[in-house]
Amino acid sequence: SSGINAEYGRMELLPHVLILGLLGFILIISWIPTSSLFSWHPTLMAVGFLGLQCESILLFHPRFSPVSSHALRVKLHQICQIAGFLLGLGGMVIIYTLKESAGKPHISTWHALFGLLTIILTLIQLIGGLPIIYSRIRAVIPVNKSLSELKRKHAQMGLVTIICALTAIGLAFYSNWFLKKEFHRIYQNVAFGAVTTIIGVIYAQVYHGRLAIEQ
Repeated sequence: SSGINAEYGRMELLPHVLILGLLGFILIISWIPTSSLFSWHPTLMAVGFLGLQCESILLFHPRFSPVSSHALRVKLHQICQIAGFLLGLGGMVIIYTLKESAGKPHISTWHALFGLLTIILTLIQLIGGLPIIYSRIRAVIPVNKSLSELKRKHAQMGLVTIICALTAIGLAFYSNWFLKKEFHRIYQNVAFGAVTTIIGVIYAQVYHGRLAIEQ
């Protein structure tokens, strides 16, 4: 077998196009027409959470993934989640450093609060996913839940985490960073609408596609 999902078609491709389109927009406005050290903050956060982590959830689902092998989907999910967390952490370090050097307060907006919450929840998710993948951990650390229940809780917590991440990204379009670029309001509305649509797709995927308990 080639490992390619034979049922993967245009409709299944649309969420990926939406994510990559919004990601491309964020990257462009982060570096054009001017750039600075701050440009790395939206870049790393967007690539980490919008790009890698959203894609890791979609790629894990049989319908939205071009990969048919469950084992390979699990591996891709792990790699993207870890890489996304590291990039997001890098983006957080950059904005912390810039605010510290400028003497500005930290976590002073809803955007910043949801961003910090995303980092914390992602770390919890990474740790919480280990007993699901490695049976030896379940043997050493008694877990008073079945494997299917662990998967379900992991998926539900993952949904909360990615909603926090996308909320932080959506709020970025109402921050001083975006407003100073003086785009027409239509760009702001379309970008926020894209974020809302991605949340809807992932929500439907987790709850109706039964991501957590796929065998």
